[in-house]
Amino acid sequence: MNLAASLLRSADARADRVAVRLDGSELTYRELNEASARVAALVQERGLRPGDRVGIMLPNVIQFAVVYYGVLRAGCMVIPMNPLLKAREVEYYLADSGARMVFAWHAVAAEAQPGAKEADALCVTVEPTPTAVLDAGPQADAVADRDDDDTAVILYTSGTTGHPKGAELTHANLRRNIESVTGPDLFDLAEEDVIFGGLPLFHAFGQTCALNAAVSAGACLTLLPRFGPAKVLEIIQRDRVTIFEGVPTMYAALLGQPDRSRYDVDGLRLCASGGAAMPVEVMRAFERAFGCIVLEGYGLSETSPVASFNHPGRERKAGSIGTESRDDAERGDVLDAAEARESLIAAIRSRSTR
Repeated sequence: MNLAASLLRSADARADRVAVRLDGSELTYRELNEASARVAALVQERGLRPGDRVGIMLPNVIQFAVVYYGVLRAGCMVIPMNPLLKAREVEYYLADSGARMVFAWHAVAAEAQPGAKEADALCVTVEPTPTAVLDAGPQADAVADRDDDDTAVILYTSGTTGHPKGAELTHANLRRNIESVTGPDLFDLAEEDVIFGGLPLFHAFGQTCALNAAVSAGACLTLLPRFGPAKVLEIIQRDRVTIFEGVPTMYAALLGQPDRSRYDVDGLRLCASGGAAMPVEVMRAFERAFGCIVLEGYGLSETSPVASFNHPGRERKAGSIGTESRDDAERGDVLDAAEARESLIAAIRSRSTR
């Protein structure tokens, strides 16, 4: 089954709910579905067929979701690319993956266009205002059929040994990882949830746990292209964010924001951290200050990305991920769930009286 089918299901069931938001702009699930169908038609008109590769060189903007699902809808593979790549890097990503086309944000066209030319790929510039690419033109009639084992996304790793290498993720890889993330044993996502989208969508963490998870559950993804602790707190308060996802440095920055106590963050019900081990003192301080449990996870591009995660409602061993063992419990070096809940309740009450 094509991963893009999750968007159609959410559009059928929750057409008028907001799917993705960026400050004053937003798309409902109906609008996101229709816009992605136009992108799919554009891709097909340019001669691409199922199995062809298409680069996406966009920051965390609404158009990322539109293009991402449009490319998948056409049956093509998505090559997510850092919008900060230079021309020679763009050429490498496109040539190595065999991409025939790339969608590039207008602000990075100066690097994307020459790189695409050298790789003999078509470069389509995406503007911040309504364009013919996203808001006009024909719509693709249907979602292209893909097998579970067909590649959906090629994620390029950091390339610690030589050039970056593309990890091929199938439609089934991604779908099953999304099911694990959204299910009751982890995030327990529902359409009422609002997910903070500050993690780069061209990375596995943000792509699976934020974008794809939100669309699968019919939830709202509220985007932030550039991290800033004050702006994050503003978004959490304004949009009543329920799920915050970040890396440890983000949590430390939020803790260090001088005026954080003036923001209403009571809507948060769960936070997730990955990318690096979170210092125990940062985790405990954040949970006390924000009244919200933090779940740590481990993953990598090749695992779509989640491999192991702490679970809500279970004891958590400080500085580790996964399920604590009996030996850990006997040593007493776990974060007792009941004690943690009491601490969070006390923190919430303290904040509400300030």
